[in-house]
Amino acid sequence: MSIKVALVGASGNVGPAVLEQLLIAGFDVTVLTRQGSDHTFDPRAHVAKVDYESLDSIKNALTGQEVVVSTLNAGAVPLAIHLRIIDAAVAAGVKRFVPSEFGSNTVNPQTAKLPVFGDKINVQEHLKKASQDSGLSYSLLITGPFLDWGVKNGFILNLSGPVVPLYDGGERPFSSTTLSGVGKGVVGIINNLDATKNTAVYIDEARVSQKELLRLSGKATDTEIVATADLEKEGFEELKKPSPNPAIIATRFIWRAIFGEGFGSLNDPQDVSNELFGLKPLSEEELRNLFAK
Repeated sequence: MSIKVALVGASGNVGPAVLEQLLIAGFDVTVLTRQGSDHTFDPRAHVAKVDYESLDSIKNALTGQEVVVSTLNAGAVPLAIHLRIIDAAVAAGVKRFVPSEFGSNTVNPQTAKLPVFGDKINVQEHLKKASQDSGLSYSLLITGPFLDWGVKNGFILNLSGPVVPLYDGGERPFSSTTLSGVGKGVVGIINNLDATKNTAVYIDEARVSQKELLRLSGKATDTEIVATADLEKEGFEELKKPSPNPAIIATRFIWRAIFGEGFGSLNDPQDVSNELFGLKPLSEEELRNLFAK
């Protein structure tokens, strides 16, 4: 009998890739979506419409599920909803919860202090308490920035302007994973529940620097060095404003977490679960193809 998996938030950037990999793996997937939504999903998945303001509504949808995976945007979706879903999972007797991490190493103390990750830290603390008080366990999937999305949208290497910003010089390597790889990481957790219980799980498909990506892009362009310490200051200055811009806050702090020294953005090879999950590093040709696409 296949494992029953509930996926919360199957749209957006991460959700579709996670849903696709869950279905490829053969799990019995139920997608939770808000009442009134007309979004359609792969017909192989069941759909449960819920009221995210109601604990009972979420609990009913999660009853009988063994694993809950959340891809709801932490920070954009109110924290209360994230916590309510965890409480509903406890009430429904769910065994494993995979929260919406999928990015920077929030287990690293320096990263955890950055305001943009505040909701993720609160979710982690809520899960730790739930694991002590109930049968619910958790796995925190740390993937680094989304490589394909980051290239396409100029987030990890912006080639759209006349000058390419290189953060702290662009030479520091960082771990990164494609959206498809994130989905495979979620599958790896579910297939290895004992080995991934109540811990952070690290994966990466590439360990590259901005300068390496620039070389692989084949673009000949001018560059400028941007200090991530200055970006962090910009983020805090924006927070002080009466009406701060969320985009400025998010980008400045996330760039600091990815490219700044001491933020744990390059996974320790001993901690990486690639081999356990059957996840292979991308070849140089595959990396070049990201830019070709």
